[in-house]
Amino acid sequence: MTDPTATMTAQAEAVVRRHAARNFWLNVLDGGTFYLGLSMVSRFTVLPLFVERLSPDRWLQGLIPTINYTGWFLPGLFIVPLIAAMPRRKPILLTATLFERLPFLLLGLALILWPDLPGAGLLAIFFCCYAIHAIAAGFASIPWQDFIARVIPGTRWGIFFGLQSGLGGLLGIGGAAVAAWVLTAFPFPQSVGILSLICFGSMVVSFIFLAATVEPALPPQPAQPLTAFLRGVRPLLERDAPFRNYLIGRVGIALALIGHNFITALSLERFNLSGADVGGFTAALLAAQAVSDPILGGMADRWGHKQVLELSTAVGLAAILLALIAPSPAWFFVIFVLVGFSQAGYILSGFTLVFSFAPPAQRPAYIGVSNIVMAPIAAAGPLLSGWLAELASYEALFVVLMAVGIVSLGWMRMRVPRPAVKAALAEERVG
Repeated sequence: MTDPTATMTAQAEAVVRRHAARNFWLNVLDGGTFYLGLSMVSRFTVLPLFVERLSPDRWLQGLIPTINYTGWFLPGLFIVPLIAAMPRRKPILLTATLFERLPFLLLGLALILWPDLPGAGLLAIFFCCYAIHAIAAGFASIPWQDFIARVIPGTRWGIFFGLQSGLGGLLGIGGAAVAAWVLTAFPFPQSVGILSLICFGSMVVSFIFLAATVEPALPPQPAQPLTAFLRGVRPLLERDAPFRNYLIGRVGIALALIGHNFITALSLERFNLSGADVGGFTAALLAAQAVSDPILGGMADRWGHKQVLELSTAVGLAAILLALIAPSPAWFFVIFVLVGFSQAGYILSGFTLVFSFAPPAQRPAYIGVSNIVMAPIAAAGPLLSGWLAELASYEALFVVLMAVGIVSLGWMRMRVPRPAVKAALAEERVG
């Protein structure tokens, strides 16, 4: 008698093979155009400029990464128990990511139609829209990660993420030039409103590519109540010591690299910079990502994601050190090149490493546990960093974050083994 589960799995694998090239390139284009949209409202350059123009309070700068990271990590607590019972990830992914994109339409219209609102009112609108975007991104993140792991062969994850982010970086270089011109040619805050609308338009194109992806149905796992999932977190961490040590190291690295979010605010405070300068920083950041993403993706497939994460962390700490001692604005173009390289490697390998630790059937659970562990640092880390900058200075903050980063890098290097790579016997080609 034929096993229905085995039959369904075999049919799904046949669908993945048949549509491998289509899915690969559609999702490269999805990510590239999505990143192009985000480059218009970069959380490292444009959004800090927006907040700084409306308020001198440094802790508000910390609210940007707090919302971004908390929104990304925390909703996984609620979504993981649900998606295991779904044969496909695409329906819930498309629903969640729609709300990830709409806030930029609302923000753009608000800033253009009501530019004369008090600064506190504009900041309230911005942070509400950004929170909706971040929370929706969090609900989409685990379905999306498992969706990609289903439709892209595992031996191509590194080059896929590298090409996806690299295309986004290349498109973003042109986008940064547009952003620099818009910030200079139009009054504030309408200029940021225009960038938000361009961001939304690019994300609409991205949504079309994502919706065209072919995802096969796979045998669903039994639905797991939230309480049962939470009870399973500790046993999973206890029995999988390499994964546990990886999460400890990644928490410290994530905290250290929060410093990148304060570099623009430091440069604006230290030097008299214009919107064009911030646009130039964005171009440097995205150009570095465009060049390094495919290179790091290829390195990760051959050398290992753990090694790429360690390299990107070291480069990220070097960027913070240079920001600490930079004597002129010109230094920040080099600094943002390093930030671009570092963030490319951190995003590529920091997340993909989870796939390497997890058995395929438990991948959503591993992603969910990773998000739960990261959520507290995502919520508290940037706010505490902003509070420290307010209490002391950006320079004092950078010294503390560098110390945390060095210790965490050493932990990752010494305590986390390289995950086993489950490579196919024959090399796959993606046409």
